[in-house]
Amino acid sequence: MLCFECSNAGKSREAVGLCHHCSAALCADHACVVADPVTTVYPMTRTVVLPQKARQLLCATCRGALQQLGPLNLDEETSKECCPVPVS
Repeated sequence: MLCFECSNAGKSREAVGLCHHCSAALCADHACVVADPVTTVYPMTRTVVLPQKARQLLCATCRGALQQLGPLNLDEETSKECCPVPVS
């Protein structure tokens, strides 16, 4: 499978994973791994964020869109160069 972003730019690179939100195939340069808080619900509808976070692979478009929500606080687990957010 080829990276969706690279294909749009006329390049051909193998994908390493799929965006968790839109399922676009992504190469290592276009994939961004972020921390994904894990929650559980206790009796009386009390939601608790657990200490250990999962990981989530996102493309730049979905990462930018999800950051609008604010409370998700998508902390990057990878380097700062990961998936630059496109300018709207």
